[in-house]
Amino acid sequence: MPFSRSFLPCLCGLAVASATMLASCSKKESAVSSTNTAAIDTSQPAKAIPISDTNHHLFFRPKPGSVERYHITDRMTMSSNDIPPSGPALTHSATSTTEFYVTQTVGKIGRDSSVTLTYRVDSIQLTSQRDTSKMHYSSNDLRDRMNDEFREFNIILGKDFTVRASKYGDLDTMLDVSQITAGLLAPVPDSTRNQPRIRQLATRQAEEVANAYVMRVLVHNPTRALVTDTTWRDSSDVNLNVAAGLSFPVHIAASETVRGLEKRGDRVLAVLEDNTTTTPRKRAFQEGPTTATIQNFVATSHSVVHIEDTTGLLFYRAMQEKRNFTLTIESKEQPGEKRTVTQNGSENLVTEILE
Repeated sequence: MPFSRSFLPCLCGLAVASATMLASCSKKESAVSSTNTAAIDTSQPAKAIPISDTNHHLFFRPKPGSVERYHITDRMTMSSNDIPPSGPALTHSATSTTEFYVTQTVGKIGRDSSVTLTYRVDSIQLTSQRDTSKMHYSSNDLRDRMNDEFREFNIILGKDFTVRASKYGDLDTMLDVSQITAGLLAPVPDSTRNQPRIRQLATRQAEEVANAYVMRVLVHNPTRALVTDTTWRDSSDVNLNVAAGLSFPVHIAASETVRGLEKRGDRVLAVLEDNTTTTPRKRAFQEGPTTATIQNFVATSHSVVHIEDTTGLLFYRAMQEKRNFTLTIESKEQPGEKRTVTQNGSENLVTEILE
C-alpha cells in the first residue's frame, strides 16, 4: 500500500553532510499574514461522527473551478559534530523557519476520475541561521526579489504550473511547467537555450522544483474503506546513504490508523494518523580498508492529517520527524585511527487550508 505521507523521502537528509542538510533547510515557504485564517482550529474539540457505512471510502473529488489557498510552515533544526582522527572537532548547528502560501485551482475531472490542478506559489519567507551566519528572505522585499542569491526562490514565485492527480489524491503527472522552465533558461545564452537536451534538462529541473510544493498540499487518500481504529501496515528494506559512497541496509515500518470522522462547523473530516520507523538491519559495514559502524540511530516520523470527507482535500496536516545517528569510520590497517560523525535533526511541518 502506498504511504504518500511516509518518512522515506525525508531519510535522504541523513545521507548528506551537515552543510548540505542545512542548505536543504531552505525549503521554500511564505510570509504569514494576519488577514489569513485557517479553515479549522484543531486545538478546539470536534464532534465525533460514527462511520456506519462498511464501504466508506475517501476519494479526491474537489469541485471543478474551486480555488483553495494553503499556508505551510516548516521548522527544522540540525546539529553535527565531526571528530577527525587528528585535530579539533568540527561542530555545526542550524535552524530554519520557512513559510509559503500556495494557491490551488481545480480544473477538469477526467473520465478516469483524475483531477487537473493548477498551482501558484504566492509568497515565500525564510529565516535561517547556520552557526553564526544568518539569512533572511522575503518575497515581499523587492531587493530580495532582485537578488540572484535567492534565485531558487524567485524562480517559482507567481508562476502557474499544472499537474494531474489520481482519484486518491496522488500526484500522477506534471502537465505544464513551462513558466518555471522559461525562468530557469532565462540566463542561458540564446545559442544553447533552444537545444533539445538543454530544454529537457531545464524541464526536468522545473518539475522537481514544482514537485516540492505540490507534495506539501496533496495527500494520499486510503484505497481501503474507512473503519474507525483500523490500522494498515507496510514495510520495506532499502539501502540508506549516510555518507558519500557509504550506505546501510535499513528496514522501514509504516502504519496508518483511521482515527474516525469528526465534524467541525459544517465540515466532516476524516482523521488519519501515520507512523514510520526506520531501523538499521546492519550496524557495521566493511568498505575497503575501513570499517564503518552506525549507532544511536533514530529515524521516525509521526503525522496526523484531516481530510475533508466529501472532497478528499487536505485541510490540516501536522508532521514531526527526528533524524539522529552516530557514524564511526575506523581504519583496519591502523586500529584506533577513526573518525566519528554525530548528527541530530528534527523537523516540524504544518499545512493548513485557509478560509
